Amino acid sequence: MIYYISKYLAIFLLKIFCSFRVTGVKHIPSQGPCILVANHSSNLDPIVLGCASFRRVYFVAKEELFRNPLASFFLRRLGAFPLRRGEGDKEAVKRIFSLLREGKVVGLFPEGTRNRGELGDFQRGALKLLLHAGVPVVVAGIKGTYESLPRDKKIPRPFPIRVSFSSPFEVKGWSVEEVEKKIREEMEALLSEND
Repeated sequence: MIYYISKYLAIFLLKIFCSFRVTGVKHIPSQGPCILVANHSSNLDPIVLGCASFRRVYFVAKEELFRNPLASFFLRRLGAFPLRRGEGDKEAVKRIFSLLREGKVVGLFPEGTRNRGELGDFQRGALKLLLHAGVPVVVAGIKGTYESLPRDKKIPRPFPIRVSFSSPFEVKGWSVEEVEKKIREEMEALLSEND
C-alpha cells in the first residue's frame, strides 16, 4: 500500500514540477525476471526509474541509508534493500538472485555511486552480476535528475526529467568487456535521444 501511494504521488509531483516524460517503456518485459540498468547522477534516480516502470522495481541502496529507523522503514516498503559498499556483499547478491527467481524486476546502477552529470566508470561487480543473472537486461537513460538534485543539494528544483528505455537483450556467454561496451553504447544513445 505504501509503495503504490508513494509511487503515484511521486509521478504526480514529477509531472507537475519536472515535466516528467518516459519513452520506450513498452520494452520492459511484461512478466518474468528482468534487470533495469541505468545511469546514476542523483538521489532522485531510483524514484524516477521506479516511477517510469509500469512494473515494481526493487533496488539495492547503500547501507548507510538504513541506519535511520524511519528511513529504513520506508525504504524497505518501497522495495529497497541494503548493500555494504566496498566489499562483496553476499547477502545483497543473494537477495537480487532471489528476486529474479521470483520473476521480479531489479534496478541496478552499474556506476555504483552518483556521477557528476557525466557517465562514469562501471563497477566490474555489477557487470559480473548481469552475466551470472541470465535474465533480460533493459538499459535506461535518465536525464535531468542531476540538474534537479545535484550531490550538494538537499531539495530538488524544477527541471525537465526524461527516461528512455532500450530494447531488452541477453548477455549470456558474453565477456565483461562486451557487456560493458553494450550497456555504455545503449546508455549514451538513450541520453543523446533525450536532448
